[in-house]
Amino acid sequence: MGTEKKHWAKEVVRRTKQRDDIANSRFIQKKINRLVANIAKANATIADFQLQLIDYWSYANPDALAQRVVGLIAEKERTNQSTGQILSSAPLTTTITAVNATTTTSAYKDPVRETVDRIEHQILDYIYKNTSHVKKMFQGRVQLAKAEMEEFKALEDFEQVTTPSQWTIHLMLKSKVKVYSTKNKNYRIATKRVEYDLLPKFIDKIDFSFKIDESVVGKDEAQAMYDQMRKTTKDFRTQAMKLYVQSLAREHELLSNEIKRTIESFPKDNDEGFDAEASYASFKHYHELREKRLNLELEQSLHFLEVERVEGDINNQQEEIVAPTPLRVLGPEFSLQQ
Repeated sequence: MGTEKKHWAKEVVRRTKQRDDIANSRFIQKKINRLVANIAKANATIADFQLQLIDYWSYANPDALAQRVVGLIAEKERTNQSTGQILSSAPLTTTITAVNATTTTSAYKDPVRETVDRIEHQILDYIYKNTSHVKKMFQGRVQLAKAEMEEFKALEDFEQVTTPSQWTIHLMLKSKVKVYSTKNKNYRIATKRVEYDLLPKFIDKIDFSFKIDESVVGKDEAQAMYDQMRKTTKDFRTQAMKLYVQSLAREHELLSNEIKRTIESFPKDNDEGFDAEASYASFKHYHELREKRLNLELEQSLHFLEVERVEGDINNQQEEIVAPTPLRVLGPEFSLQQ
């Protein structure tokens, strides 16, 4: 987009603080080189993990591998016997025997390699499923950059045909839309927090509790009081979150209605010799693209909640205690990150 279409995304401009082609091209090339180096490093790491896994599996499961080899040989011998009985009357016995021998050799795949391949496929499936939100995030960043470019070009077109009164209203509306964008993000994030049961910190940190002297109060009675404390805390958090969402919804509603009224009253008549109808159509097109960009920014701002939700599910799971393998143990790289 920057080198071919002469438009630098805001994501790049925020980092370089400028729109200079030379400076931004150097920045992008540096990022590309770093990404290529990281990919090469990741490939080397994966190859090393494959060797470790093969080595581990060879030592940790010798009996299972031996049974697997015996089963493969027996199955192939049965297949060869059946094939030999069917083709015993064929004139090209020597050729068929040679082909069968070659097929037998190729059919004896390394059982360790087969097992490792199966494990690798399972790991890949796990990675694809649990990193889908990352893929979605980066696809959204590309869509956002394209939407920014379309909006910028539409603004340039509107600037060429706008009337003075329309441009004044546009500048006034621009500040309102910026405030609305912030309020809209806050409101959508709050509703998503309710959906995911992820309270904001200023509400989640509220905890009504105090210690009861169990040497005076009975254990059962003290436990009932502790349960009442937890219930009181939960009810307070629920009511606080409800009020918080209501206040954000009201702010969102008022700003949204104000922007709608401003757009509805946007000048459509000719002004000082300008064709206001064409400029009004240009403004509507620009505003639609601006709303598209704001919606994409909203999706990006909700991404961190997906991460918190996944991390919360992992932390809430009970840890399973597994006895270590006495023969050989994989390195810490193969452990799931908590």
